[in-house]
Amino acid sequence: MYWIAFISFILMNYKVASKISNKNLEEILLIGFTIYTSSVILTGYGLSALDLWNSRLLWAIIPFFITSLSYYFFQRPVFAFELEHISAFKVIGSAIQTTHQTYLKLSGIERFIFACLFWSFLALSALQLTLIFNSPPNEWDSMTGHLNRIIYFLKKGSMSHFIGTNWNIDTYPRSFCSLQVYPFLMSGYNEYLFKLPNIGAYWIISFGIYGILKNQGVKFKTRLFLSIIFLFLPNVIMQSITTETDIVLAAYLCTIVYYLMAYKKQEKTIYIYLAGLSFGLALSHKITFAFSFIPLLILYAYSYLPAIKRRASFVIRHIFLAHILGAILYVSATGYIANYINYGHPIGPPTATQHQSVERAGNLSNLLVQGSRNVLRYGFDLFNFDGIRNIMVVEKMNHAMKSPFRALDQGLQLGLEKVKEFTIIPFTFDKRFEFYNGSPIYGSIFIFIILPSIFLLIRKPNLMASLFFLCFAIHFITLAFTAAYDPWKGRYMISSAIYLFPVLVYMSKYIFEQRQHILSQLLLGGIVVIICLSALFTLGLNIRALPFNAYGQKSIFKLDRAAALTINRPDITKAYQNFEKIVPQNAVVALGTINDDFEYPLWGPKFSRQLIPLNPFEQGLQEIPKKAQYLFFSKNVIKPQMGDIRLGTDTTLVEGVIVRGEDYYLRKLN
Repeated sequence: MYWIAFISFILMNYKVASKISNKNLEEILLIGFTIYTSSVILTGYGLSALDLWNSRLLWAIIPFFITSLSYYFFQRPVFAFELEHISAFKVIGSAIQTTHQTYLKLSGIERFIFACLFWSFLALSALQLTLIFNSPPNEWDSMTGHLNRIIYFLKKGSMSHFIGTNWNIDTYPRSFCSLQVYPFLMSGYNEYLFKLPNIGAYWIISFGIYGILKNQGVKFKTRLFLSIIFLFLPNVIMQSITTETDIVLAAYLCTIVYYLMAYKKQEKTIYIYLAGLSFGLALSHKITFAFSFIPLLILYAYSYLPAIKRRASFVIRHIFLAHILGAILYVSATGYIANYINYGHPIGPPTATQHQSVERAGNLSNLLVQGSRNVLRYGFDLFNFDGIRNIMVVEKMNHAMKSPFRALDQGLQLGLEKVKEFTIIPFTFDKRFEFYNGSPIYGSIFIFIILPSIFLLIRKPNLMASLFFLCFAIHFITLAFTAAYDPWKGRYMISSAIYLFPVLVYMSKYIFEQRQHILSQLLLGGIVVIICLSALFTLGLNIRALPFNAYGQKSIFKLDRAAALTINRPDITKAYQNFEKIVPQNAVVALGTINDDFEYPLWGPKFSRQLIPLNPFEQGLQEIPKKAQYLFFSKNVIKPQMGDIRLGTDTTLVEGVIVRGEDYYLRKLN
């Protein structure tokens, strides 16, 4: 029954979207995404306030009512004259027909390019779906905070203030919790479904890129090519099978940009409200959306100013109302206000804000120096064959390619590698395997398509591409200046790519709109093959979720749950396996753990254990409650005593260990 409710709700959102605006397929999908996320998030806020966040029955019913209210809202007189009613089947049929007619007109090299992309996409999709529905989520932040807190919230029935061991449990925005828990509950506590929002965002971004380019008047072949190429970005592929948050933020951003471009073209008031609501959704999702404030201000000016000049009062009033509505509905309850009440800062306590923030740089003059270094560091991080460098031969070539950069750093005394200040993990031109394998960025797409497009833009600029490149540059620079360098930050550049892809029209026009010499055709074909291989190797050789044996390690499908969940921390795997063997599934376990410890695996495969944190963040060690039956602890938190069981952390292991795990013990209490 719950599966039927879940699927019916998804279909209902797209039915409503088709009633609001079914002019084209991509717009139906984007509006459906906005309504779906809005309804689920508002349902989560409401149930949490009533301490009913864990009610499967209410989760199965209430979202339908929220979506119905959304439909009636967009039937208001201010939107009525803008609505278009065309059969959804006609829209889909038209899209298929256009694609078929275009294919028949393709040249030989164009058919080769799209054939490579199509078959690679099918193989990539097969890998994605296999990994999503057959392996548990195992991202570091999810094991310590994001997914861990969802289970805590389910146990207490509310997302209200709760200080756990990891600071993210209480301080991180809560809207994404509802998007993750909804399919989890509807599927009967299937943890694989935690990844569903990410694969959905993956698709939405592709259609969004297509729609943005369409509103800019870009030809069909070019926008189809670029919307597929976006799906082949290594950092986008990696997040599509995880529970990390950045790809969903990028999906929100993509819908905002689409609505702005649609308004610029059609000047329909409905796009003002859709953009305002999506802005609220994005801000409720993650504070790093602030990186897009200035870029979006530029695009707002570009999209809205022509209309403001003609009817200023009307347009400004609705822009204001739309964004106020988005802030009230989605941002007010996500946690920023609660953080300010509990910690005196909307992001959280000083320890959390200073760890990855501008404050780490000290004074302004030092920030200018260190931020400039970070711009260069992230710039050099882009210049890599990420994805395909998972093959050792390519990695050796990649290393050789960095020699001039290293010489430049040393010759000009830039201090990119030498200076460790304002870095979380020091920069190196040769990232360690875990970083480039687990957090790639743009890879060969940057080298072969993005860089040439930027050079062509400089040579022959136009307003549209220049504005989007300016937005990309500001977003990129903001990332470099507002936080210490971290090789894992490549994931933030998924949002940067939203601004960058309209610039890639330059290179795409060169491919599809100019007559090519035979050598150029061969070169272009080779580049596409490299991009396709890069995409496949990004996923196929991902050490965190290997679909088959590689690197001397087993496929994730052959690992037990504890091994799969701790794959990022191989030194603690045995300890967690022993915990799972000893502790009953319904036990009450007190935790003497630290901020970096993986608590999510301790809930058990059926999430039937009860966990009680004894060392909540910055609260000091608490007394063990009488109802606790077992004590799981680090010897650095609680001193072991006679009779305690050492669980078996490998304290000598070095390979694959980024942060050394704690030495864990287990104590039977009663």
